[in-house]
Amino acid sequence: MTAAFLLYYALLVLWLPLIWPMLRLRRGGRLVLAAVVAAGLAAALYEIWMTLGAAAEIRLDILLIGPALLGLYALATIVLFAASWRRAAAGLGFVVLLIGGSAAYKWILLGRESERLTEVFHARNALLFEAGFRDRETYERRFGPFTGMAGPHPTGHWLADGPSRFSRLIVNGEGRAWLFFPCGETECAYGPGGRGLEPADAAPGAQWHASLAPRAGTPLKVTIARAAGDRLMLHANDRSTVFAKAPPPIDPAPARRSLVYLGPFAQVACEGPYAKVRQVWLWREGARLYAVGIFAPLVAGRHAGFVQPILLGEGTPAGEAWTFAWERNARSWTATVALSGPEVILTLARAGQEPKRMVLDAAPLFRDEAIELAPLTGKADWDHWFEIVLVGHFSAGDIPAC
Repeated sequence: MTAAFLLYYALLVLWLPLIWPMLRLRRGGRLVLAAVVAAGLAAALYEIWMTLGAAAEIRLDILLIGPALLGLYALATIVLFAASWRRAAAGLGFVVLLIGGSAAYKWILLGRESERLTEVFHARNALLFEAGFRDRETYERRFGPFTGMAGPHPTGHWLADGPSRFSRLIVNGEGRAWLFFPCGETECAYGPGGRGLEPADAAPGAQWHASLAPRAGTPLKVTIARAAGDRLMLHANDRSTVFAKAPPPIDPAPARRSLVYLGPFAQVACEGPYAKVRQVWLWREGARLYAVGIFAPLVAGRHAGFVQPILLGEGTPAGEAWTFAWERNARSWTATVALSGPEVILTLARAGQEPKRMVLDAAPLFRDEAIELAPLTGKADWDHWFEIVLVGHFSAGDIPAC
């Protein structure tokens, strides 16, 4: 139970000491205290009802009830003081100031945390945008393929020709499209959705329809048509944008790499209706090994949309293997990773239980660009990347049936 809830529960019972002065005061003061007591009782009964029968994950109602009760108790303090109940007024006033001051302090901390998360959110967007263009290889891996495909749709990179809510468009050789738009000081994107670009019946080879997917929210329906001068006309939400073909903003002098991305490795073990997923992403830097992992029992045959990756960090060398340790839900875990050709040998152990050995192959269940685009320029950049991109981040994937 958090301190904020303790303060809220204190407000729910603070009306009880007001019953005695309510019965002793004259008509005017009695009516005010009666109203305060009635409001406190109603709030307490409402909270009991919410706890027992209508619990909600997000309690925005507390943000209304708490300040309202504080105001009523402050009014009761004034009434007691005016009625010469000085000791009772001092006691109630002290409690009101204590709870109000604590709540204000918590609110300030919450505001600062909100500002920090907003900064992290914008930094995350900037990192993900810049990562796709850090070098030609990453650009091809992130958005490609661009060559060797026989599709009739337009392929390449385009920039908006004039002011628009969209900034750039990328279409690869498979007809998958990314539509970028300004967000903060960087650009965010709608990614490929559905089956990519589909030819319009009325204009085959000249016009296409597509459903593009945001990171969260409703897909965007777009129509793309060829225009004069190697341009494209994109129509979305009753607005049109002209795009002119341009080279992608790939860094002409990419930084030197010191890490090698080994890729994702996974295994799925069935246990009743659940699929126990074990997946690690690995990077090597000489004798060092870095990892991110997912270790979770998930419902088999379903889409898992909110799976939280674990930043394992740098492993501790253990002979020909590396050991990673972490805690989740107050439980200690260790994972020992050994490289064996195209496979990975994983030994997973939870505190107090026997370790389990398993073989992971290069057939990942989860594909996650926020993980796979991590920089290879050094551990400091790698650490910074995951300090930012994994904040509030979830992976998603289809879990096989067992």
